[in-house]
Amino acid sequence: MGMLVRLTDAKLHEDAIHRGPAQTIPAMRNAMRGAMVRAGTTIMEPMQKLFVSVPNDWLGGVTREVTQRRGVIEDMPADGETTTVIGTVPVAESFGFSNDIRAASQGRAIWNSENSGFEELPRMLLEKVVGDIRTRKGMKPEIPGESYYAD
Repeated sequence: MGMLVRLTDAKLHEDAIHRGPAQTIPAMRNAMRGAMVRAGTTIMEPMQKLFVSVPNDWLGGVTREVTQRRGVIEDMPADGETTTVIGTVPVAESFGFSNDIRAASQGRAIWNSENSGFEELPRMLLEKVVGDIRTRKGMKPEIPGESYYAD
């Protein structure tokens, strides 16, 4: 995703050779990165809406599976011997849900999901997620501070 920045004021070197893109682009890049660090990092994570219909005898196991995955149960309408658990779960937490929901309901749950947009990753998980991504990319897990980008 790109970002548009309008430079409104700059002090350039008096020699034309020092005013080309090779000199100005790195300076602007570092200024923008420092500004983004100062502004604070946020990650938007994809969410999915879950609909799980389950016999009432296995309702507790299903609600436990949803809540253990940082899910939020929004509604639980009952229809006789069956209850439908309606909730929102982060996509990152839904891997393995199919097997776990079958085990929790002894194969009696019927479920489906749909895209529910994006929500901001909770602050308490941000450092771990960013550290894991940076490690996977061969970088140090610590996020550099604003001074790292100062000239």
